[in-house]
Amino acid sequence: MIVPAGRGARYASHSVPRQEKRRYQRVTLPNPLRAEVSGVRAYLVDLSVMGVRVAHQDALPGPGGTCRVRFEGVSGPISLECAVVHTMVHRPARTAGERPVYHSGLKIVNAVDYSDRALRELISHFIDRALDEQRANARGIPASAAVSFQTGKGTEFLKLELLAGKWRRTLTKDSQQPHNGFTISASEGEENIAMLCEAFESADNDGRKLIRSMAELATSKAEGIPTRRYEP
Repeated sequence: MIVPAGRGARYASHSVPRQEKRRYQRVTLPNPLRAEVSGVRAYLVDLSVMGVRVAHQDALPGPGGTCRVRFEGVSGPISLECAVVHTMVHRPARTAGERPVYHSGLKIVNAVDYSDRALRELISHFIDRALDEQRANARGIPASAAVSFQTGKGTEFLKLELLAGKWRRTLTKDSQQPHNGFTISASEGEENIAMLCEAFESADNDGRKLIRSMAELATSKAEGIPTRRYEP
């Protein structure tokens, strides 16, 4: 998790166990987003609160090296200090005059100023878009209801699991998302809980993954994420 180091200051990396890092789902962008990596032109391919993947043609630092990633979010510029995890050839050169395209995985080490929150807002934006597309392609309330999550303030959560067609509720201090349901703030209203459960039941596998992604964003940080209410 990335935690604030003071107003106007940088955000410092907080040690997160490897098994916890796997919880943070990665969002694949519908269209690559223009970025700059230490002066090299690149495009964001996917992103999460723990790291990003970029496509590029010019060389980046090798694995273990550091770089600064800059790009525009929905609420302003985002600047991230990252460590290069790996680089691989995504598309080899097919002619003598063509350059290969590389994909590099970058781990976020520090988020400058308010970039941590701006990154979460950007991830939320892309999840919202995907949910809206699902609503446009189906009748009823499939997963578009998931944009009504309360932000995860405090340490009390409600885990909802769909078992044999019935919902089991468990109050917990663990915000981890179950595979057969989702975990939300314990302060979530009953109306929204019912809507979310119905949305989860109606959704396909991709829709359920999106619901868990939004729940994860809403519960993984104290100040949560900005949300918008479902409007039929």
